[in-house]
Amino acid sequence: MIGAALTSSAPTPEANAASPRRGASCALGIALLAIAVVFGAWRLWFLCDDAFIAFRYVSNAHDGLGLVWNPPPFRPVEGYTGFLWVLCLWATWSWFGVEPPAAANVLSIAFGLASFAVVAMAALRLRDRRGAPLSTAAVLLTLAVVAGNRTFLTWLTGGLETALFNLAFVTWVVLAFRRGLDRSPRLLAAWAGCAVVAALTRPDGLLPVAATAAVGVWSAFRTRRLAATALSLSPLLLVVAHVGWRVSFYGEWLPNTYYAKVTDPWPEAGLRFLACFLVEHGAWLWPLLAAPWLAIELRRDARGFARGMLEAAPAVVAVLVVSAHVGYYVVRVGGDPFEYRVLSQLVPLGALAVTAMAARIAGSPLAAAASLAVLFASGFGWLHFALHEPTLLPFYKPISARVPAVLRPLAHWHDRQQAWLKVQVLCGRRGAHTLFLDSERAKLPTRQRRPRDPDDVPVAAFLGVGLAGWVLPDVAVLDLLGLNDHVTAHAPVAPSKALPMVTLFDAALAIADTDGDGRYTRAELSAAFAAAGGPPESTDGLVTFLLLLFADRDPDALHQDEARRIGPTVAAMRFMAHERLAPQDYVDALDPNVTVDGEQVLVRPRAQPLSPARIREIEARWWDRPGG
Repeated sequence: MIGAALTSSAPTPEANAASPRRGASCALGIALLAIAVVFGAWRLWFLCDDAFIAFRYVSNAHDGLGLVWNPPPFRPVEGYTGFLWVLCLWATWSWFGVEPPAAANVLSIAFGLASFAVVAMAALRLRDRRGAPLSTAAVLLTLAVVAGNRTFLTWLTGGLETALFNLAFVTWVVLAFRRGLDRSPRLLAAWAGCAVVAALTRPDGLLPVAATAAVGVWSAFRTRRLAATALSLSPLLLVVAHVGWRVSFYGEWLPNTYYAKVTDPWPEAGLRFLACFLVEHGAWLWPLLAAPWLAIELRRDARGFARGMLEAAPAVVAVLVVSAHVGYYVVRVGGDPFEYRVLSQLVPLGALAVTAMAARIAGSPLAAAASLAVLFASGFGWLHFALHEPTLLPFYKPISARVPAVLRPLAHWHDRQQAWLKVQVLCGRRGAHTLFLDSERAKLPTRQRRPRDPDDVPVAAFLGVGLAGWVLPDVAVLDLLGLNDHVTAHAPVAPSKALPMVTLFDAALAIADTDGDGRYTRAELSAAFAAAGGPPESTDGLVTFLLLLFADRDPDALHQDEARRIGPTVAAMRFMAHERLAPQDYVDALDPNVTVDGEQVLVRPRAQPLSPARIREIEARWWDRPGG
């Protein structure tokens, strides 16, 4: 979709001279929308448990121990994914005395406002096919699509590095459409700088870095300006230096989280994740507009269009990078545990692309109408937000019964995809992450420093380590799921956690059809789960889950042929970032001796102290194993 800007986002000198500003009404509209962005981010303000992982690294760095999860004698592990983000939090704490939990969302909102400003400047530069600037209405509606988007606003908080990455990534894409970028040392240096910020913020940014380097080399040989181009690309050396430091300090080419999360390709999950994104954001309209735009461009001047593509190499490469980034998460990774976080940069880029394509087809009126249509269609995301009741894993409460009749088929399909994703720890909603963090807060003490025996290092083991790691700064924390543990991240994939559920489902279905009519009603299923030994507090959730995923003919009953699909489907389920588990012998060797009872942190004396020398011996033995 961004390809539309190849022929519309770069204004001619005449157009720039004719209209340097949009006027007071446009400026006022942009200012009001910026205020709406801040208000929306404030209303959706939240922190997720994973944010506290980065906060613990910042805490250790602030203590002079370096960016480590557990301080020496433990080996360093890169369990955060945002190097530049943790540096920002560290600097804020060191310079202003503001700790990460208080600083993170304020910084994120500031980065989000900067992204909005970049999009606003890009929207003001858009032109129709005659080179005329777009109307104020078209510009403001384009920006309203961004300012009113649930995903854009959601990821202005959360405590993660998303807003900083999106600022760098979106700016990099927008700059790619500046005419003459590859021939302007100043613009090329700015482009390289954006790629560097993206790469230092998330490993995903290595893709625009590689693309920037490739375009720069191509431009150097094309223009014969080798020295000037090399100087413009010199910021990319910062990324080389960072990767070199990562390998020398952590011993890995990528963050430890990659090895813990990414196993086999998972397109079945990724395509559902993408499909739900398209529905909730009105993005299904993008290809409907792209097809006529492309046909019209080719009909007008096919040779000129092809020639323009060649002349705008950075823009073409940017489109390929955006596509590759989305494709990687859809096909290889299978989505993300957080709702649309890894696709959130598409919101501002898609808004600009829609306006650019529509303006090329029929000028400002169609551009305004297209933006208005996307804004209206993206209301489904807000509808889901208003009606969906957040729950903890693995259950999902559908909304289809509560929407207008005309929307029920779409809402039922969407509920089914969301239930399938959620049970496998994908597309976790902001509300669910808030519930989880609140449940963790109820079980853990407040953060406080405690004395530590250097000759018997205290160790605690947790499945959810974010908040636990933050409130226990003087305790070594063993991450049983491996995000912050090298051994676990390289352990073989554990047997599916769904297998016990298959056994329960089989036992319940065997006794569910009490009247022998070949159907399992909601009441029969509930009684059968209770008789089969299912947890009473989970019965309603399990029955709703089965009916939602497998009942095609009757929403309140399963037919036998539908029930036969349950076992194979559930047995094949995977769980994002939960597919590896710390080997039990490894856990036993470290002998976790710290438990939490309300506000009390209890430390069990060990028969054999866990000395620094013993820790080094255990890690050497386990890290050197095949796969470790």
